[in-house]
Amino acid sequence: MFVTDTLTAPDADGARYEADRLDATAAWVARHRPPGSGALAELGAKDGALTGRLLRAGYTVHAAEPDPALRQRLRSAFGRRTRLRLSAADLSAPPPVRRRFGAVLLIEALQAGQDLELLHALPTDLLFVALAPSALDGRLRPWMSAQQGWLLVEEIDLAAPRAATRRPAPGSRGVLLRRSL
Repeated sequence: MFVTDTLTAPDADGARYEADRLDATAAWVARHRPPGSGALAELGAKDGALTGRLLRAGYTVHAAEPDPALRQRLRSAFGRRTRLRLSAADLSAPPPVRRRFGAVLLIEALQAGQDLELLHALPTDLLFVALAPSALDGRLRPWMSAQQGWLLVEEIDLAAPRAATRRPAPGSRGVLLRRSL
């Protein structure tokens, strides 16, 4: 299961930072997978801030959120406009139940200690991953170098680090991976 974390800060600067980060993420997805090019699976959708942007842009979104309170907020906000899944396991069920997605989004959703080999089971050939630069360098980059199933297509800054008096934001870096096997 993918556990979520939040980077939102309680102050106005934090809200602006978060909105800018999510807008940049939605634009990044749109550059590579325009609406109508296949359903998206968003793992760790949290309260649906990115989900809403994608739905408004015309995407079909299958959101997975393991936290019951956040999942309920998703249901309240979007109802039938998005398909809610309980976990990543629901998205990677064995055939013939498995559905292929145009892309899977793991936006700030990978956590320390998660087995990254689970990424191989995701039912897509295109994987958008966004993490704090330190997490990307410390966890994902070493895994990417050691495995052979995914190729790096693009790496992009989605949000610069932000210093704040209440809560600093670490920044967000996106990597787009394409299945190679």
